[in-house]
Amino acid sequence: MAKPKKNIGKQPQGRNNTVNHPKDKAELEKQIPTWSASFENASKIYKAFGQELEINIEQSQLENVVKHISEEGAKTVSDWVSQFAKLCSDLSKYYDSLNGEYEERWDICNLQGQVQEEERSKISAEQLSLKSQSEDMIQQKEELEQQEKKLGQLQCELTDRESDIRQRELNAESGFEKEKRNNLEQLISEQDAERHQYREDISNLSQQKAELERAVGVAKIKLTEAEQQCKAELEEKNITLMQQEAELNSQRSDLEKEQERLELEKKNLEEEKRVYTSNLDLKNHYEQERIKKQHADILEGLNIEKKRLDDDWEDLSHARKNHDALLDESMEQERESHCNQVSRLEKKCDTAWAEVDVLKEKLEDIRELEASLGDLSVSDFLQKLKDLEQENRGLKRQYSESDTAGMEEENASLRGKVDSLEQMLREMGPELEHAQAENRHKRIAATELQASQQENRVLVQHKNTLSVHIDDLESRINQLTDAHKTQTPFPAMSKMDNDKNFVASIELEFVPDLAEFAKELQQRIAQAEDNVRLYYPLEDIRVLLGGLAMSQLHVFQGISGTGKTSLAKAFAKAMGGFCTDIAVQAGWRDRDDLLGHYNAFERRYYEKDCLQALYQAQTPRWNDTCNVILLDEMNLSRPEQYFSEFLSALEKNDAKERLISLSETALPNAPKGLKEERKILVPNNVWFIGTANHDETTNELADKTYDRSHVMTLPKQEESFEIKDLDKTSYSYESLQKAFQHAVKKHEEEVEKLLYMFAEHDICKQLSENFGLGLGNRFDRQAKRFIPVMLATGATNGEALDHLLSTRVMRNGKVTGRYDVSSNDINQLSIALKDFWETSELQGEPIKSLELLEVDIKRMEHG
Repeated sequence: MAKPKKNIGKQPQGRNNTVNHPKDKAELEKQIPTWSASFENASKIYKAFGQELEINIEQSQLENVVKHISEEGAKTVSDWVSQFAKLCSDLSKYYDSLNGEYEERWDICNLQGQVQEEERSKISAEQLSLKSQSEDMIQQKEELEQQEKKLGQLQCELTDRESDIRQRELNAESGFEKEKRNNLEQLISEQDAERHQYREDISNLSQQKAELERAVGVAKIKLTEAEQQCKAELEEKNITLMQQEAELNSQRSDLEKEQERLELEKKNLEEEKRVYTSNLDLKNHYEQERIKKQHADILEGLNIEKKRLDDDWEDLSHARKNHDALLDESMEQERESHCNQVSRLEKKCDTAWAEVDVLKEKLEDIRELEASLGDLSVSDFLQKLKDLEQENRGLKRQYSESDTAGMEEENASLRGKVDSLEQMLREMGPELEHAQAENRHKRIAATELQASQQENRVLVQHKNTLSVHIDDLESRINQLTDAHKTQTPFPAMSKMDNDKNFVASIELEFVPDLAEFAKELQQRIAQAEDNVRLYYPLEDIRVLLGGLAMSQLHVFQGISGTGKTSLAKAFAKAMGGFCTDIAVQAGWRDRDDLLGHYNAFERRYYEKDCLQALYQAQTPRWNDTCNVILLDEMNLSRPEQYFSEFLSALEKNDAKERLISLSETALPNAPKGLKEERKILVPNNVWFIGTANHDETTNELADKTYDRSHVMTLPKQEESFEIKDLDKTSYSYESLQKAFQHAVKKHEEEVEKLLYMFAEHDICKQLSENFGLGLGNRFDRQAKRFIPVMLATGATNGEALDHLLSTRVMRNGKVTGRYDVSSNDINQLSIALKDFWETSELQGEPIKSLELLEVDIKRMEHG
């Protein structure tokens, strides 16, 4: 009875030792459908970007691949498939989140655009209303002037009439004795009547005068109130616009932060992918590196397509909707097919489980029977059973015939047999439970094997599709990369490097003595334009030359029609240089509006006129000419925003450091003139000249701009002079700078003495104590170049200093136009200015500065 027990106990142990590796391989076969589904998801993402990705790999091929994988590597490949499926799922989620974010941003931009359009329309309507009110005020002012003229005429007639009466009285008193005797009574009566009438006329005229004066006063008060109301409304609107601008800037910063967050998420995804690729099978190292490269290329393609999506959003939205509909339909069909297949498998499993239960019951009965039989066969068992029955019958007969003692002995023997059989049953119980557990494991393994086979077929299909799309994407990326390698990001500037019109140099004339050159420049500016003559006084030409030596930034201001734009263009033509005319727009906010921007997807910089002009000025043809970049109506927007980098660059003492970055990194195939393949130099032979009008549509220039620039206020041209025909020529920039430098050295001591006297005079003390102003190093540096050049052109030291003080110190917002100083302070400053002119023996008078101070005094008295 011990031998069957030993054999039955060894059989389960052998099975447990052979299930580990096949189980890993079965797990890998089970993941084949997941693999195929992951390829399908990736192909859908590529189709959403307008690319085809088809990989034709049969499921049988994947199954064949899995069969050839070693049992030791099955676990690694299974982990790789799981991570690959997770990557494809994350890419799909990332694509869906990007679509949602782009739709939200598109809606937000549309709403902001609508709000801005409404605000613009409101502002335009308010501007028209203000313009009509201003016209009404002007008309009222003209009517008041007419009434004042009529009053003056009446006063003249009254004066003539009174003088005639006085003359007649004198004639009557001095002579005509006969007439006096004859007409004495008549004269007395007429004189009384005329005196009475005269008094009545005087009283009537006085009343009319008083009424007219009251009407004029009321009209002036109304006009002042209307002006103040308009000014207050304009200030409120400016505050509202500034608030809206701040809100837009805040929204822009939020969008930039969101973009940075997306970039950070993208970097995290890239880091996860790098970690994922490092866990691939070390035995397939070459395959691992290739897949890693494919992932990197896919990410680059996704980034490129993401940027292209910004430009072609409408077309892609329509395509995405169609694609989503097809995707939902295919997913629904696949889901229904999968559900049907699952239901069928569940029914089969239920049927199999029922059969297993029946077989289990039968197996238990058989095992119990086998346990009871031991090594006996069925026939032996039946034969033994018959023998036992016969023996039992014989025993019964013997029992009936035998005595009780024999029966008890036999009963004890039978009880021993029963105990041994029970002991065998207890020993075979754990073996039966182990067999049942093994049966359950085999049933689960059969179900998992069927599912893994199905997943394997799906995974094979997805892998085939993804491989085709990856190969196609690689080829397209390689084509784009090869195409972009031969292109330059700056087509217009690169063309200048080889164009003969920019490469070939020309002969230039030297600038003569500055006094003669100022007169010659006046003539050349007058005939610079073909269709019109420009008559600028010689004093303005001298101021212009002094400003050219002082700063590269100029501001021409004055009422419309005074020739601000014409002077800038005519100067460039007269000098033989070029002038680039740039119309400043009201919506400009940063330097991209002035220079252009770089498109990373197209790998091209959209060069605007200002950037091309800066580069043109450095080409061999133009690098020694005097050139102008004209910012027409520069205060329609704020120069402190779109021109800020230029303001900082022009302040640097070293001309080689006046660089403006166009890109964060070096750009391949950049033009030869760019520094470090990404920076543009602001050359010395370019002057920035901005025209400024002052009305309700413009912004006031900040002190930062005024202090760094040379300001000219152009009056209306009323004088003319004889123009001498001169041949066109081009002057050398270097010779002009040498002429400026010669003038600076020649008058250096005189100018330093003048500035020292000005600094020690009481006028500087008043500027510091009453106005909070001090003359810094920038003022001294500008004065030491402006005044000597003015003296060299033929101007007086008084004219030079007066212009510098009127534009830098006495201008509106510095000394004049302030509400925190009194008229007494302005009067004292005016007296001190006249005293400085007398004690310093300066030629002429500070006409421009005194005019500004007198206008401000009148403003305070009337206010």
